[in-house]
Amino acid sequence: MSISKDNPLKSLRFYKVKNPTKNFICALCRAPRQMKYTKNLNWKNYLQLLVLTACASYLLFPFVGLKGLYVSLLLWPAIEMSNKLLYRKEIPCPYCGFDATWYRRDVKVARKKVEQFWSTNYPELTEKKEQLVQNLAPANEEPSLENTAEN
Repeated sequence: MSISKDNPLKSLRFYKVKNPTKNFICALCRAPRQMKYTKNLNWKNYLQLLVLTACASYLLFPFVGLKGLYVSLLLWPAIEMSNKLLYRKEIPCPYCGFDATWYRRDVKVARKKVEQFWSTNYPELTEKKEQLVQNLAPANEEPSLENTAEN
């Protein structure tokens, strides 16, 4: 039994994100998009960092004393990097593979990434496209000047 992948653009069934911070439309496929993470940490993340630091320093207090507060200097970059990675992971469109950050850097790379996304996620559609392109090619090419000069 094979599971057919429905193209969400045709079925108009889009992903919903709980408590999104951004609502926008994809520039390529015009699908409604939502993002949960932001580029920088917000006040809730700093509050979580404060609580995590307090718990870690409380657990480390018998061993290192007040120097356990320095654990925040290790936790802060880790939380910052994980937030950035989650944000970057969320940028590409899940429906067409368009990544606006790559488009701003290099249009050719962005195009290759979109083509790669479609060939891996929807191979049946890319095969149909290749067949259409082959059918559009002229069947009988006009003879070139070299061929007519030889005769």
